[in-house]
Amino acid sequence: MPGEGKILRKTLLYSSVLTILGLSSSAVASPWIGTIEPALHSDLTLLAEKGLLKVAVTSFPVPWKGVDHELENLDPTLLDEEAWIAYSRLRHYLQQQKSAKSLKVLTLQASSEEKRFKSFDEVSAEKGFARMSVSGDWGPLAYQISTNFAPGGERYWDQSFLAYQFGDWNLRVGALDQWWGPGQASSLILSNNARPVPGVAVSRSMATASDGLLSFLGPWYFTAQMGKLESDREVPDTRLWQSRLNFQPLNGLEIGFSWAAMWGGEGRGNSLSDFLNILTFKNECANGEEECDPALKTQAGNQLAGYDIRYSFNLFDLDMSLYGQQIGEDAVDYYKVTDKGHLYGFSVYAFGAKWFAETTNTQVSCGAKGVYFYDCYYEHSQYKSGYRYHQRAIGSTFDSDAKTVTLGMRQHFKDGDTLSVELAHLKLNPDQSRPSPVTQGKSEEVVYLKGQYQWPIDNWSLKMGLYIEHSRIDEQDSDWDADINLTASYKF
Repeated sequence: MPGEGKILRKTLLYSSVLTILGLSSSAVASPWIGTIEPALHSDLTLLAEKGLLKVAVTSFPVPWKGVDHELENLDPTLLDEEAWIAYSRLRHYLQQQKSAKSLKVLTLQASSEEKRFKSFDEVSAEKGFARMSVSGDWGPLAYQISTNFAPGGERYWDQSFLAYQFGDWNLRVGALDQWWGPGQASSLILSNNARPVPGVAVSRSMATASDGLLSFLGPWYFTAQMGKLESDREVPDTRLWQSRLNFQPLNGLEIGFSWAAMWGGEGRGNSLSDFLNILTFKNECANGEEECDPALKTQAGNQLAGYDIRYSFNLFDLDMSLYGQQIGEDAVDYYKVTDKGHLYGFSVYAFGAKWFAETTNTQVSCGAKGVYFYDCYYEHSQYKSGYRYHQRAIGSTFDSDAKTVTLGMRQHFKDGDTLSVELAHLKLNPDQSRPSPVTQGKSEEVVYLKGQYQWPIDNWSLKMGLYIEHSRIDEQDSDWDADINLTASYKF
């Protein structure tokens, strides 16, 4: 019968995909999807956006726990080829996750230029880079120790963590890349543009639905974390509080609420009561004085907060998503967020790939109505280094005072290869005042094209990238630039 032939062909395809992936992959000793292979998060997102998995996916990384049950309930014979490839890869890595106890990965990267705009799945912004990671678990305790070597002899411990799972919760200490929101090219509040901030986090150990009181949320995930920024900044050792809740109350609809606050640091209050002022939205004078005009009142610390929404649906037999994110730099009346940056996007699965168009705007006017004061997003009168870590924005890939449009596509092939392409037009700091660290002059207009192709060879994973940029600085000088980079990972 025709139906039986279709099932047989898919069964043979599933077996061949697992065989290929088995030759090119190894164990994943991590509680989260994508900490070793970021492309796995794209696989999970694909299945969620097609309505096949009930998992909250707009916070990266996503816990494995609960996803295994969702995968087991899928009927693989009913999946299209895109979903089949994603399903096969996730099942393979999950099986390895359950059977293996340890994993060693060596990652090497060489680039002709330092990366100005770091993508979701790029390892590092450095020209030359090496990382040795050892990960594993002892029952509820999981670990990953990553030693990173950068030019100039610098060594640091990004992507290292120690995590303990208790019930439905996870306690983590370390520094791990994260991405909050549905954006493909950027996130306004937390992306991997900057190095991960070391700290302590308490998170839900699953992103699926729960029973009882919170069942109305549908699939949901929550995290709260406290980190400390670097010493080499205007206010050394500033504390960074971050929290996020994302959930799916209706099929296809995912909503997220995010909050970040810089507080404390050298010369500032670092006590519990000072932190409680942050949590209770206490006001302070923006000019640093004890008393001031009510118009100068602002939230304690440097706070950002907002929401994001993604709605996925099927139209003309195509799986599509509309999404947006608004993150504000200040607030009035405690919780009413103002001075908002914007991100909007659209994505569709077609011709075996995911295509997206996305626009962001961080050229925000802060202050009272009728007052147009730019140069304020990610900035603060007290924390003059801004919402940055090692001079790279913790939020947007393109930093502050930027208007951007990005077109892109990402495709995963059944043999394990992946392809991504992005074309972007950027207007950086158009008012030519107080440029952010990402600009090369007072203002800059940039058009760039970049692509990456990744393929497995035995235990190696190789990625070749090309970046071409045309830049016009201060409406005068025009220049071309290019970068070729290669990343190689070996899994022992």
